[in-house]
Amino acid sequence: MTLAHSLPSAHMPVPAPAAGAGEIAPLCAWLAEVFIAPPSAPEIGAYRRGEAAAWLASLAADPDFAPGAAAMRQALAGEGSDEALAARLGTAFNRLFLGFGGRRTVVPCESAWRGNGRLYQAPAAEMQHLLARADLSLGAGCVEPPDHISVELALLSFLLVSGDPGTSAMKERLQGWIPAFCARCLEEDTTGFWGGAARLLTAAVAACPARDEARQDRHTEERKAR
Repeated sequence: MTLAHSLPSAHMPVPAPAAGAGEIAPLCAWLAEVFIAPPSAPEIGAYRRGEAAAWLASLAADPDFAPGAAAMRQALAGEGSDEALAARLGTAFNRLFLGFGGRRTVVPCESAWRGNGRLYQAPAAEMQHLLARADLSLGAGCVEPPDHISVELALLSFLLVSGDPGTSAMKERLQGWIPAFCARCLEEDTTGFWGGAARLLTAAVAACPARDEARQDRHTEERKAR
């Protein structure tokens, strides 16, 4: 999943998160990739033995993110091959998010958690407007609705980086539906990987700075760069 502006690659390490926009933004972008597709065998290898392992370790060292990171690390541990784990997580992803789980499917779109629960309702139209307002569009390879959790997280990341005044509203938007979504992920995920990611998602959005804080963080970073 990509927007018109580039984002960190799926499952690749990014700076350790903290309370500032400069740290939360890449965490949100990374979580957007986690919820759009299961990790491939090479990505699992990076999580287990590469730089991404250090990234998860840095998350686990932060009290706010430790529970989620620990669950993801445990899901990635074990003696099985990277390929075998990729296959298991792929099957779990399909059951959890793509409808293969029937009634136990956890639909990762805002419309499913508001109103009548049908897809492509008002939240999708609202997100399409918000993307256009930010001069963003979904990448050619993205077939997900505009109110998919990954799209909303990618937009939040972009707004944080740019210090956009819409940051606070986007945070509030996510907080209006992700608690129920994340709770269901924890109930239905049998691997611990996306349950852990759901815990990280809740913590990341909670730590997301408000508009004035994000703007101040951006100005501080710009001064340091000079």
